[in-house]
Amino acid sequence: MNSRVFIIHRWGGNPNTDWYQWLSNALKGKGFDAFVPIMPNPDKPVIEEWVNAIGTNVGSIDESTYFVGHSIGCQAILRFLETASGTAGGLLLVAPWLRLKEAAYESEGDREVARPWIEEPVDFGKIKAKVKEIRVIMATGDPYVPVEDSKIFEEKLGAAANIMPINTHFTTEDGYAELHAALNEFMKLWHK
Repeated sequence: MNSRVFIIHRWGGNPNTDWYQWLSNALKGKGFDAFVPIMPNPDKPVIEEWVNAIGTNVGSIDESTYFVGHSIGCQAILRFLETASGTAGGLLLVAPWLRLKEAAYESEGDREVARPWIEEPVDFGKIKAKVKEIRVIMATGDPYVPVEDSKIFEEKLGAAANIMPINTHFTTEDGYAELHAALNEFMKLWHK
């Protein structure tokens, strides 16, 4: 059976925004079964709905199951892994966040949407036990995500962090219809 890769999009995104299809096609070209599922209510993401949607799309996990998340998609994957049984082969987090900068809130409604994602704790111990290897890509000048949070992923998840000296959240609006760093970091997870 081929290894499966699930790419989980960002808040306000969908499978056809940003670099998701590009990465999916690049991984398919390398023999992976790659999927970019649509998450429910992407403009008002709810933890339970996103975690359930990942579970429905993924089913059971094993060491041939890999994940790539972008922004809130990273957190959704982490929260899914807290409760999943089995161990995933690897996880790549692109612009993950546990806190947000003020610029991320375009409206009071955004603040309400983000609140549970920020306030409900994540059990890093459980997650670390469910993934063989974790890598992180962050940007020093991400307008929405504090790059200092990379230390949390390094310390609590043992993640290897690639901190890029650029000002971006890795979106199409920032010029990222392709993200070669994601492909490169993903392939480092792949030890076959």
